[in-house]
Amino acid sequence: MIWHITKRELYDHLNSLRFAFTTVLIIALMIVNAIGYLGEHKAQSVAYQQKVSESLDKMRSNADNLYNLLIEGPGNLYKKPSSLSFCASSGEAFIPESAESVGRSWGLTVPGHFEAWAIWRMQYPQSNPNLWDIMPDYTNVDWGAIISVVLSMIAILFTFDAISSEQEHGTLRLTLSNSISRGTVLVSKFLAALIAIGIPFLIAALINLFLLYTSGSIPLGPSEWGRLGVIVLTAFVYISIFLALGLLISARVSNSSTSLTILLLIWTVWVVLLPSTLGALTSGLQPTMTSNELDRRQRDLSGNLHNQYMEFFVIPSREIPATKETLLWSEYLMEDAIRHERLNEEHLNAQIAQIQLARSITRISPASGVRYAIESLAGTGFTRHVQFLAQIPRYANEFRAFLIEIDLADPESPHAMGPEEGTSQKPVHFESIPKFEDHISFSGAYNAAVTDFMLLLLFFVVLFAGAFLSFLRADV
Repeated sequence: MIWHITKRELYDHLNSLRFAFTTVLIIALMIVNAIGYLGEHKAQSVAYQQKVSESLDKMRSNADNLYNLLIEGPGNLYKKPSSLSFCASSGEAFIPESAESVGRSWGLTVPGHFEAWAIWRMQYPQSNPNLWDIMPDYTNVDWGAIISVVLSMIAILFTFDAISSEQEHGTLRLTLSNSISRGTVLVSKFLAALIAIGIPFLIAALINLFLLYTSGSIPLGPSEWGRLGVIVLTAFVYISIFLALGLLISARVSNSSTSLTILLLIWTVWVVLLPSTLGALTSGLQPTMTSNELDRRQRDLSGNLHNQYMEFFVIPSREIPATKETLLWSEYLMEDAIRHERLNEEHLNAQIAQIQLARSITRISPASGVRYAIESLAGTGFTRHVQFLAQIPRYANEFRAFLIEIDLADPESPHAMGPEEGTSQKPVHFESIPKFEDHISFSGAYNAAVTDFMLLLLFFVVLFAGAFLSFLRADV
């Protein structure tokens, strides 16, 4: 009986103006998305390879002397672009694409003697330096925007009158006069609307992928197809939330125009206002240091450390074993690098905690949840950036351990790394130097998306249960 009613409802949907409008709109948006991202991944990959090559060339030029590697570091470390950026890229422009290796700086440390007083340390830029203007020239429409905004509105348009309209015309009473349960009617209406929206969405998605794949813009392997499948599944769960919401309000209100008005108000608040306003409001709950405050703390840190070691500053030497003065220089420079790096990480972790808090609160809107899930699955956005940042300390420790090992292997070095006089001057084989390679964790992508997916599923269950109970009590 469910399938019989579903076919009847589906036939009505397929012959309606709103289905034609939905089909044209979604296909048009997906084509716009494909056109906007034609060649985008190739361009990103070429730019990424070029920047990595420049960083490696700089490392190669410094490999003629171990001391140069100690001072300059491994160079900037870059994040690999995702092949599924067309699914979710709206926030990518505002996320740094690299971690910076801060190298040599100079200062007067001992009267009449200039010395490098800072060895390399990792630093995390606060914004993408390529953004010269906060207003982009154009905006690409990604899957996240199409799903979160457009499909949620369409779901409302398909269900706002699903029950109330039949109540107004008396057809619902006629249907229920037969041996058909209200639960059967409700499930049938839900399935018919879901199929009616799913058909144009799947067709549009296939057209989109066909255009991108045949143009050679994106490589699609088993991993990409698997993640795309989960993205589509997540989209259907998200659509189901608003279908259930539409059925709930339609069952509670006997007038279709009133039902549509209420649903539009809920949609505006839940999808449009809450994600942006809550994010702005919660950003102040865990305030972080401003750039000026961070600069001041860095200056204070350097000044305090300099004063702490000032009385011991004498010119270091290359005597073997290392003299007390050379060892103090080494201790000072190492401590300076470690403290600055800890301060940078403290600032970074505070920013991450602030964003995570804001994201947790904005998940009260399913539009935020579906965007976060799609970002995680696509390998873009904040979750992907956190995964990239987690790789930096591991590589930095590996690079430092390598430098120490090479220095210890040089019998002509005093083994007091930091000052030039205490560090090996021997060249280093470039091939033996650890190279940073960004790894995209697909298991991490799925794990990060699970929370948002389960939350969306919970929204659907609660709303559909509410619609079911409301329909059972509705006076037809």
